[in-house]
Amino acid sequence: MNILILGAGAMGSYLASALSKEEHHVILADQEINRLDRTAKTMDVATVYCAASNWPLIQDLQGTSPDFFIAMTGSDEANLASCHMAKNLGYKTTICRITERSYLDRSTLDFSRLFSVDRFIAAEVLCAEAMVSRLLAPTDKLQKSFHNGAVQMKSFLIPKNWKQQDIPLKKLSLPEEMVIGLILRKKQTATGEEKIFIFPHGDDVLLPEDEVVVIAARNHMPLIQEFFFLPLLRLKHVMIIGGSSVGMHVAKLLEEIGAKVKIVEIEEKRCEVLANIFPEATILHHDGSDASFLLEEKLAQTDACITAMQSDEKNLLVASIAKKAGAKNVLSTVYDPSRKDVFQELGIHYALSGPVLAANQILSIIHGNTVRSISSIFDDEARVVEMKVSKDSVLIGVPIADLKAYLPNDLLICVIESKGALMIGKGDRILSPGDNVILLTTPRSIHELEHLF
Repeated sequence: MNILILGAGAMGSYLASALSKEEHHVILADQEINRLDRTAKTMDVATVYCAASNWPLIQDLQGTSPDFFIAMTGSDEANLASCHMAKNLGYKTTICRITERSYLDRSTLDFSRLFSVDRFIAAEVLCAEAMVSRLLAPTDKLQKSFHNGAVQMKSFLIPKNWKQQDIPLKKLSLPEEMVIGLILRKKQTATGEEKIFIFPHGDDVLLPEDEVVVIAARNHMPLIQEFFFLPLLRLKHVMIIGGSSVGMHVAKLLEEIGAKVKIVEIEEKRCEVLANIFPEATILHHDGSDASFLLEEKLAQTDACITAMQSDEKNLLVASIAKKAGAKNVLSTVYDPSRKDVFQELGIHYALSGPVLAANQILSIIHGNTVRSISSIFDDEARVVEMKVSKDSVLIGVPIADLKAYLPNDLLICVIESKGALMIGKGDRILSPGDNVILLTTPRSIHELEHLF
């Protein structure tokens, strides 16, 4: 495929490398000639210098008939404007990187429609939300996000003191806009422990120590914690080392839940920016790898320490120092997935960073026609699949409750995105052409999906 990427920063370069390895024809454009020179030396992509205005370049390169226009600069406004120009010039598909969560909120304005964006990529937001979710609910066994964090999935154990094991799901007063997608039940047999996977329906029940997979809108997740009496940490004081974009999003999320935030940043100009954005936070201009400084700032008395610098080496170093300085809970961003084992071996929790998440999202979009993405869970015993409903699907117009004749027993429709609105897949809801759905199934049923959708 022909792909034009605007922006040769960390995000754009990583994506260009990933696409180049798949032998796509990639053109990488940027206003910084030095960035393009570095890229040209390390990967097989075409590079193009563009002046202050992107308009002439987008117009000129339209003649190469690109299948995708991907705006990956560090400016949300520049990315939105570039996608709008590209779409109006006839580019087939536009993908826009954004760093501000507000552009995902459709309650006032639908920015995707306003700026002709086919798909948004908000990788830093996803990374930050994964980190905060991990801090708040450390007992969760599995955590995933969809639709740029608007929908979340987690798995957890039903408490031993659960008293509602005799109540079928259809009569259980579960919180609104959530669905139980999968139950993993362990059963002792004469030959050992047997794992039973249940794709639940209305007559199924939850037993103590079942592991359940729950999918819900992000703002409904706290209700799930309360309903199942799951432990939820109350974060009062958190130190963030590194004022990167991910660090900023983490700080915003923490302030929203009432935590007091302290940000350590080595660059003075970045500290000034952070001080304007976070007037209630404590901004410290210092090197986060200074162990004596961390001790002076009473790191051991904080609820958590997050390292959010733009380097795996720095994050690993500072996280290790923070653990030795007495930090109770240390969490780091990881840029290179191959290095995550090193963090695990040192007992440091991690979340994959922006470039990796962005590349994975975009690769799914590029490869996807009907199937948007597939993720494995429970050692590949189950799959989480994002699908697009085609205009010829046999499932269109039929309430989900009446789809039993079409769907395998081991398949459950969990979430529907229809014209920007997100809905949990309840029995009275129907599918329409162009809807995106999130479903849970087993590997053996994957081959049926494209026929069904």
